Amino acid sequence: MCLDRESEGSGLDRRDFLIEGAAAFAGLGAFGAEGAAQKKEQPPTRVLDDPDIQHGKVTFKHGGKETFDGFLARPKAEGTFPAVLVISGNVISEEYIPNTCAALALAGFVGLAPNLFHPLADSGAKTEEERDKALMAHTKYDALQDIQVGADYLKTQPFVKAGGMGIIGFCFGGRMAMLFAARSREIDAVVAFHPGLVMADLGEFAHLPVPVQLHQGTADQSVEPTSAKKLQEILKAQKTPVELFLYEEADHDYLAYTCRLYRPDDAKLAWNRTIDFIG
Repeated sequence: MCLDRESEGSGLDRRDFLIEGAAAFAGLGAFGAEGAAQKKEQPPTRVLDDPDIQHGKVTFKHGGKETFDGFLARPKAEGTFPAVLVISGNVISEEYIPNTCAALALAGFVGLAPNLFHPLADSGAKTEEERDKALMAHTKYDALQDIQVGADYLKTQPFVKAGGMGIIGFCFGGRMAMLFAARSREIDAVVAFHPGLVMADLGEFAHLPVPVQLHQGTADQSVEPTSAKKLQEILKAQKTPVELFLYEEADHDYLAYTCRLYRPDDAKLAWNRTIDFIG
């Protein structure tokens, strides 16, 4: 995410960094045009245009009513595929989140990113004050319910393989992924990129039964890099299976090819580790 401040997991409220990114929420229909503009020189981790996958916006129904949106990608091939939830730290119109879903589809999964930041669009917020108000009203418990809506949606799809699913999260989304896995018996693996460490979450993390993989850049300017090591130690002490990968001199946005701090070699390595882990 191309923002200096992004994560509630770093001790900042998510509304602070979303104010900077809210203007990017222009909808998911722009990806085709962006893909055409980038056709000549594609970043090595961009796979949205791969012919073997299909993807697009979905809308969830909850309580019989249409609620909020998300982005889903899956293989074009016939059959059923294991599902993975993708939890963003920012609006899902930032292209690397749909691209993450597409990369999952390319690896043989169904990837779904529920739009946890739909209050920005729902409220029609235009000013900083309006955005702040919309996000303050949407608590972490509301976000966790949004994730559950996404999980329930996946379970009803004929192309999704029955059984447990994985969950991947970035920054604030990494924290939410871990909290959701601690509450749900539907998750069988968690991958959290630079999730930070909020001490108030530790009581819930104590109930985290599934393997966790952590990724952290050592030069992260948005999330304190040492927080990942502390989190690893806490999880190890409570017997939660955990592994941590550090990326030397990598800043917060090393995965996002739309950002100037993108590091393609680290991004490819982190992604290969992720697929091996959830596979």
